[in-house]
Amino acid sequence: MTRKDNTTKKKLPLFKSRSNSLFRFSRQVKKEFKLLWTDKFNIFLALVLPPMIIFLIAFTTGVEEEISPINCVVVTYDSNMITTPNNYTEYLFNNITDFSHDNYSYLYLNAVNNSQYLTPLEYNNQFYLNATTDIYAMETARNYLAEGHVSVIIVIPIDFSEMLTLGLPAFVNCIVDGSSVLTLQDNLNAVLDSVNVFVSENNLTPQIELVGFEEFSVPKNLNFKFNAMVTFILPIMAFGLPIVLTILVIVKEKPIARLLLTPVKRAEILLSKYVTYSAILAIQTLLLIVSSVSQGLYCVGSYFDLFLALFMLGFSALALGLFISTISKTKTEANQYFFMSFILIIVLSGLFIPIDSMPLYLQVVAWILPLSHAGPMINNVLTKGMPAIGFDFYCLLAVSSVLFALSVILFQRKQYEA
Repeated sequence: MTRKDNTTKKKLPLFKSRSNSLFRFSRQVKKEFKLLWTDKFNIFLALVLPPMIIFLIAFTTGVEEEISPINCVVVTYDSNMITTPNNYTEYLFNNITDFSHDNYSYLYLNAVNNSQYLTPLEYNNQFYLNATTDIYAMETARNYLAEGHVSVIIVIPIDFSEMLTLGLPAFVNCIVDGSSVLTLQDNLNAVLDSVNVFVSENNLTPQIELVGFEEFSVPKNLNFKFNAMVTFILPIMAFGLPIVLTILVIVKEKPIARLLLTPVKRAEILLSKYVTYSAILAIQTLLLIVSSVSQGLYCVGSYFDLFLALFMLGFSALALGLFISTISKTKTEANQYFFMSFILIIVLSGLFIPIDSMPLYLQVVAWILPLSHAGPMINNVLTKGMPAIGFDFYCLLAVSSVLFALSVILFQRKQYEA
């Protein structure tokens, strides 16, 4: 009986120590939430700004754009001298209104004029350059393109009319200004519209007609521009906002007063910050998803997987922000570390420069950085319906764990001046 009592007495201090530690930790978490709530700017940055950005993107991409015709120049190599199939005599087309014989190049020029997406450039009172009479027609057209007067050169080949007259497929070539990647597809679509007008006006049957469902495409009832923009901007928002929230949480508070006046361990202080800002991160991630879905975000996968992907990315940013705040001595130093690391992470993220095109040593660095895993993971969830937990998820978890361990070690050894 006495032995049992002694055993119970020996276990009581350990139980009491654990309960005290849990009590201190819960009070510290509560204190961190109070401190965060007093910082109205951080509350605005964490909970109000992300949905505002999503709504702004939806508003700007949802406005119907006015059609801005693209300047073009048409160069025709199609001969205006043809041989009639009846008596095999040559016939010369003198002007564009002469349609006694079927010259399809002139009909295509009419289609270009009738297209609402193209504006042909006038040259010597004509809306085309005739390469059969002017040997410098293509050189003139290329000069127009180089000088920025036109964005597209449309070339009608030499056998254009003959091929269509015989019922064979004919081709129209185009040279597009590729200096701007953003307008490249619009220029090609404008040329395609002129071909559609030409086919419709002349009762021609296209040789190939593309009809069907494009795999992984956004449904027609949703705004594809908004989905493309949000898919690009979500990783940057989910990664950038937690860093901004956490880079100053240790530097600005000077924890020496709490360490001296309250029986709170340094590890408990750091862990309480992780718990507090992880809770804010969960709310922030949920607000991002709800606001995006309400504006028409198309997600093939489950919203839970999307939440996991965004939360894991944000948690890696949170760990990086607290690590920067731990190693910094002043606010200025923390901001400098933030800008240096954030620019490096953005450049090597693969969002702007493909990682495969980088040198091998930069590829190794890029795959260590967290944002390089964000694009593949979030895109796979949104567009292909793949689960969030995979290679990129575990890489982010590993990076976060390393940053957390380093933060704990450095925070334990950090010296503060009273």
